[in-house]
Amino acid sequence: MELHGPRAARSHASAELHAPHVPRHPSGRRIRGGRDGRDVSHPGAARRPPERSSPRRGAGAARPARLPAPGPGPTPGGEIEVGAPAVPLVSVVIVCWNARQDLPVCLASLQRQTYPNVEVIAVDNGSTDGTREYLETAHPWVQIHALDHNAGYAAANNAGFEVAMGEYLVVLNPDTEVEPDFVTGLLEAVNQEGVGLATSRICYFADRDRVNTCGNDIHLSGLGFCRGLGQPARLFDDCVRVAAVSGCAFMIRRDVLERIGGFDADYFTYCEDVDLSLRANLAGYAIAYAPRSIVYHKYSLRMTPRKFCFLERNRRLTLLKNFRWGTLVALSPPVWATGFLMWIYAITHGPAYLRAKLQAHGWIYGNWPQVMEKRRRTQALRKVGDREVIRLMSSDLPPDQVIGPGLLSRLAGIPVNLAYRMLAVPVRLFG
Repeated sequence: MELHGPRAARSHASAELHAPHVPRHPSGRRIRGGRDGRDVSHPGAARRPPERSSPRRGAGAARPARLPAPGPGPTPGGEIEVGAPAVPLVSVVIVCWNARQDLPVCLASLQRQTYPNVEVIAVDNGSTDGTREYLETAHPWVQIHALDHNAGYAAANNAGFEVAMGEYLVVLNPDTEVEPDFVTGLLEAVNQEGVGLATSRICYFADRDRVNTCGNDIHLSGLGFCRGLGQPARLFDDCVRVAAVSGCAFMIRRDVLERIGGFDADYFTYCEDVDLSLRANLAGYAIAYAPRSIVYHKYSLRMTPRKFCFLERNRRLTLLKNFRWGTLVALSPPVWATGFLMWIYAITHGPAYLRAKLQAHGWIYGNWPQVMEKRRRTQALRKVGDREVIRLMSSDLPPDQVIGPGLLSRLAGIPVNLAYRMLAVPVRLFG
C-alpha cells in the first residue's frame, strides 16, 4: 500500500500503511574504528566502510565485542553469536556530550531490541563528566569513538557514520528510552518504495501518551518545528510522508547517505536535520513517519542566546543551499517577516540576544564563498522541482513552540498565521 502524500503528512490520521516483513533471526556484525567528524554533506563524502574481511581500529575505538542479549548488562552466556549475512546490520549512532546520567536507561533499552543485528556506536563529543570511562567499564559491548573536543552534534554524528558498518544507520539522542520494536519499526518504514529516511514516534519521557514530535514540519522561513507537540500520541498511528526527520531519532539507508551526504558540520547544532531532510527531498527520497518505532525523550523547549544564534544562522543557510534563486525571491516575504519577528525578540530579550542575531548575519556574509559552494553541491543533487518540496512545508508558525504554551499564545498565533498564509500565496503559485 502506498505511502500517503505531502498533504496527508500534516493530518493526524491517514490510511494505514502495511509494512514489509522484517526478518528476525540472528546475524553478524563487526566493530571498526575511524576518523573524527568532518563535513560529509556533499555527495560521495559519506563513503561505504571497508570490507569486513580487513578490520581495523581507530584511536578512539573500543575493543570489538558482541551485542549482549537483553538484560541488566553483558554476560558471556547471553551473547548473540554472529556470522550469518541474512539480516542487514543496523548501526545506531549516539552522540554523547556529558551524557553520563542519561546513558544507562538509553543503552538498557537498546539491549532489549527485537531486531537481532544491531551495533551501537557512542561518539563521545569531548565529555568531561566521565562518559567515556563509564561506557568502557559498564558497557564494553558499545563501540566508543572519542573526539578530543566538542565538535558539535552534526560533525559528531558524521564521525559515527564514518565508522559505522551497517546498511542502515540510526541517529539517536542519549536522553531517550526506546521500545523493543524501535529498530524494527524504522526498518518497516524506510523499506517502503521511494522512502530514504524514516523518523520515529517520539513522546515525552515523563508523559508517554503525549507527543514530542512525530516527524518534523518545515516552515517557509527555514525553521523546523515538532509535528504534533503535546497532542495525544494515539492521533498519530499511521505511517505517512512528512517533511523532515527529527534529529532525535531517525534512520537513513546507507545508499541514501552516500548519495546526499551526511550532516553539514558547519551547522554545529540546530536545523541540521532540516537541511538533511531538504536535501533528501530534492534528491527524490521521501521521508516516512514510523509510528511503530517509539521513543521517549527528555525534551525541553527553552531558548538561549547561543541557540538563538544557531537557529537564525542555520535557517538562512538552509534556504540559501536548497532552493533556486527564483524560489528564494518568492520566499522572501515570509522570510523577512520571520526576520522582523526575530529582531523584535532579540531587542526585547537583551544585549546577548542582539549580539547573537548580529553574529548570525555576520557568519553568512563573512563566509559567502563557502555558502555558495555548499549551494552548488546541494543543487547538483536535484531530481525534483522546488514546488514539490514547498508543498511539504508549512506556512504556519506553531505559537506554542515560538511563544510558549497557553491561551495567550494561541490567540496571538491566529493573526500571525493568517498573515503568513497570505505571504505564502506567491510561494505556492510560483515556487
